[in-house]
Amino acid sequence: MSHNRAYLDWLDSVFRRYPDLVIENCSSGGMRMDYAMLSRHSIQSSSDQTDYRKTAVIAAACATGVTPEQCAVWAYPLRDGDLEEVVFNMVNALLMRIHLSGQLTDLSPERLAMVKEAIKYYKAIRPKIKDGLPVWPLGLPTFSDPWVCWGLRCGTTTYLAVWRLEGSRSTCRLPLTDLKGKKVDVRCGYPASLGCDLQWHPGSGELTIVLPKTNMARIIEIKEK
Repeated sequence: MSHNRAYLDWLDSVFRRYPDLVIENCSSGGMRMDYAMLSRHSIQSSSDQTDYRKTAVIAAACATGVTPEQCAVWAYPLRDGDLEEVVFNMVNALLMRIHLSGQLTDLSPERLAMVKEAIKYYKAIRPKIKDGLPVWPLGLPTFSDPWVCWGLRCGTTTYLAVWRLEGSRSTCRLPLTDLKGKKVDVRCGYPASLGCDLQWHPGSGELTIVLPKTNMARIIEIKEK
């Protein structure tokens, strides 16, 4: 406890000297993702996981321990991948804070355009993230889940990050009980250039999404009318 308090005192002394300095807390694996630390640090690195498919599950659970506006998630498009790999990587971070890395200079123009679209979309929704209420339509994720989903309810708009990981099921029904019986507009927010099949069922308050291949991801926008 004395060590922890001494470290916080040292941080306070640094911020007194440099009040505009941003220091990232990069110790989630060291069990330092706590609000003694985050009362000082504005950014918390969520994980050093290097498998982007596993990063999705970690990112989907992070809001249980840290506010999304403080949670940094690595998005790192690979040198040898396809459009869906880039999209998956970017979706991992879009509802939190993006740490963009990877072999960006080696991406094809088509794949780099997916990164640019993601950053543009993120800048459009970023002001809403700090006020969003986290939701988990499929419950909290595990690494064995074939589908993972979490989102932010921002006033009358809900943003959902949806990942299809493994398994043979190409269709998933997402329960959104708060919207049951309501008329809504549903669209694929990212990537708008690729889209996906969506159907709203107001009677049951469920959204059906179709992702035909494994390791696909989308950001879905649901706006109440």
